[in-house]
Amino acid sequence: PQHATATPLSRQVVPPQTLSTKDTVTMAAPAPPTTQEILILYGSQTGNSESAAHELSSLLPTKLPPSKLAEYDGPPHLALASRVLSLDDFLEVERAKWPRIVVIVTSSYGVGQAPLGARKFREWCDVVLERYGYLPEGGDDPNDERGRRYKSLNEKEKILKGVKFALLGLGDSHYSTFFRNPTVIEEALTTVGAERIGELGKADASGTGEMEQAKVIERWMEGIWKDLAKAVAEDYKGKNGQMGHALELERAREESWKLCLEIFPEWKPTNYWAMVGVSLPASAVVIGILVHLFFYGGKL
Repeated sequence: PQHATATPLSRQVVPPQTLSTKDTVTMAAPAPPTTQEILILYGSQTGNSESAAHELSSLLPTKLPPSKLAEYDGPPHLALASRVLSLDDFLEVERAKWPRIVVIVTSSYGVGQAPLGARKFREWCDVVLERYGYLPEGGDDPNDERGRRYKSLNEKEKILKGVKFALLGLGDSHYSTFFRNPTVIEEALTTVGAERIGELGKADASGTGEMEQAKVIERWMEGIWKDLAKAVAEDYKGKNGQMGHALELERAREESWKLCLEIFPEWKPTNYWAMVGVSLPASAVVIGILVHLFFYGGKL
């Protein structure tokens, strides 16, 4: 019988396409972020500042939904989230990992000192002002508007450039230094390049009438939402804005943490392998003694 022979299928060779000089290649843009975190940091002696910080955090999703950000030409897809931490935990636990925006709520304690949860942060701010801020007596730079003499910093010394912060201070004007701690924090952050958002809140426990502390806090909160919305929206305008901010924030983290380790050397991570290297010879000696005792009945 005659068998049919299979013939190979003809294949059409398609030449590779080439781009002419008129063609352009469009790269897909990276997907925009869908969430942005705002840290709310506090220092509190009696609990009032901590309570205000948690209230801010709970109100943020309803006060700043994506539709609100879109009113200021912000990205309509962006949702804001928040976390509440003490100022000290921000330095030690978070290792000074600055986000683009932080909100600080803190009081003074005693004679202008920092309250609980903000003492390490205040010490960090004092060192910042000593190193980058105040001029010694006889400096040549003119006085700034607050009456203090400040150094003129170069761009490299502005270690918090790219960070924005809002600040609400609590205290009691019966004490002459009731606002000293918030003032030092504000001065330190702005001295090294951070930008304050909105009004500097001053909530006085001895205030009366419309200046009662609770009313001042409430008014400050109502006013700060608009300022925060504008600040977030501005970050998404302009070409490569987010990439530039990311580089600034990484540098802020590195420089801030480096300063932390100078001030608080006990925060330096333990060198585990160095400890192992030291302990191994000692362990070998102990094991050798035990083996000798076992086999020779304690005769050394």
